[in-house]
Amino acid sequence: MPKLNLKFLESFGFVLHFVSKGNLRFSDSFRFHLVSFLILIAFKFVVSPLSSEPKFQTKPKQSKPSEILKRDLNSEIVIPVFGLNLHLFADEKSDVLRKLKFGEPVRFDQDSLESPKEDWIPVKLEDGLSGFIKRSVVRSVPAKQYLSTLVFEAEKMILSKQIDFLAKQEIADTIFAISSTGKFTGDEFIFLRAKAGFFLKKTVDLMNEKGIKPDNDPNTLEFLKRHQTKLLYDYSSGKYYVDANYFWKLIESYPKTKHSDYAGYLATESIPVIDCGVDLRCRLEEIRKGKLRYLYLFPTGNYVALYTKDVVKVLDSMTKDPDSIPCFPPVTEAIKSEISQMIRYASEIGPREKKQILPYLQILKKECFR
Repeated sequence: MPKLNLKFLESFGFVLHFVSKGNLRFSDSFRFHLVSFLILIAFKFVVSPLSSEPKFQTKPKQSKPSEILKRDLNSEIVIPVFGLNLHLFADEKSDVLRKLKFGEPVRFDQDSLESPKEDWIPVKLEDGLSGFIKRSVVRSVPAKQYLSTLVFEAEKMILSKQIDFLAKQEIADTIFAISSTGKFTGDEFIFLRAKAGFFLKKTVDLMNEKGIKPDNDPNTLEFLKRHQTKLLYDYSSGKYYVDANYFWKLIESYPKTKHSDYAGYLATESIPVIDCGVDLRCRLEEIRKGKLRYLYLFPTGNYVALYTKDVVKVLDSMTKDPDSIPCFPPVTEAIKSEISQMIRYASEIGPREKKQILPYLQILKKECFR
């Protein structure tokens, strides 16, 4: 204990003894409070300084170069930002070779001349260009987590209202490019292609919402050209849509994969809403090509209950008054064909769904096949 504190204790003991013995004319109550106050002062000047003596903290243990190298060799890198600098050396002041795109594929460059550093990763790009990127900015994950991490980061960005149209284009382009490398097959491939289609849908949705016209924007025009086989244009509304057939064809090519159901959901949701008016054929076709087709292909799918409810609601409103069904003679073959196809679909869906939907189709057939 420091000498200053010892001297203080000696003086304090004398005063405390003098007060407690009653040599001064204090009331017992006042004397009690005075003694308590003196003890409090003693604690502050003697005990508190000792307990508050500074403690030395150990510095975080730095990883050894060999440990960093081992970690990097067994990891894959996901770039979750836009415009990441690729430096010539592991130094922020070194030349920037170019800026990397969101999700751009890079791999650890184990042939780098520099030793691995704690906050820098030597990488090589698909075109062979090598350089260094900041470790703290990217996601370094085990190989088996690469795809899920990439899609998670992409979806987080694509759904963000803070991300502009050009950034969403970059995400969609990147995911489509990665899905076309041949690296992913089976379940992983259909998952990646379905997500790529979803990202494309979100991108053109924003374009339609903002009223962006490709004629006035060369970059947008090029983007639409790159994906023209997956898009439809509605001349009446002047809007672009992802073609639902993009997803249906994906399902037909990979019918029994784990993510087929999700692709079917995206196909159903991609069908543009059309104002059919009283055109019965148009209204029936919209149901058949979308929600009824999903029920037909995925009788145990995750969205069966939701879509069954929607189909029943529409058919109920159409057949509530049989006399008002717009199939006055002569009924066109197009209407008859639609009803026949819908009955065929409904006859092969789940028994519970069939029981709910088929009676409405039978009413349509009775009224339109006279």
